[in-house]
Amino acid sequence: MVYYGDEETGYKRVRKRRRPAEADYSQPAKSVERALESLMFSCAKSERCISDIRRSLYRWRMNEADYEPIIRRLVEEKFVDEERYARAYVRDKMNGSGWGRRKIEMGLKAKGIPKETIEEALRQIEPERQSDKLETMLRRRWLRERDKAKGRYELRNKLVRWAMGRGYDYSEIQDVLERMMEKDYDPGEEVTK
Repeated sequence: MVYYGDEETGYKRVRKRRRPAEADYSQPAKSVERALESLMFSCAKSERCISDIRRSLYRWRMNEADYEPIIRRLVEEKFVDEERYARAYVRDKMNGSGWGRRKIEMGLKAKGIPKETIEEALRQIEPERQSDKLETMLRRRWLRERDKAKGRYELRNKLVRWAMGRGYDYSEIQDVLERMMEKDYDPGEEVTK
């Protein structure tokens, strides 16, 4: 955005800079001790993985040689534990966000969690509980989309695409939708509230 001044009165209106011009961006924003202290505080508040720690260190412009000693100390003192993080991530995304197994797995892979740790964390998902969660979410979506769709085929496609985007398997979605698309299907009162 450009501001123009009033040349007749000599008033100059200029846009203020947010960053001071004299800041030195070649130096780290924090010392190693201060970065370690900040990360310990952050990890004590909520679960973090090693890739989150690396991202914070990069954002603070820390030297790459300082990454490993900081991470090693956090792991030794149990501030960071990838297995604990993976279990918490699975619980949070399944119960809170309503994600399916596939989307949770992709999210953990994106965080750089080892494959064995991901498989171990995904074992805590109970298939019947996940199916119930999917059915509840599809009921709500079905109530929202049923009047907008032109027919049963379009409604079914919308629901399948939506559920697959949430990370559920096609076979799971098929089973739930077969029950829902029956003529005498009643979504229940708890969903309409």
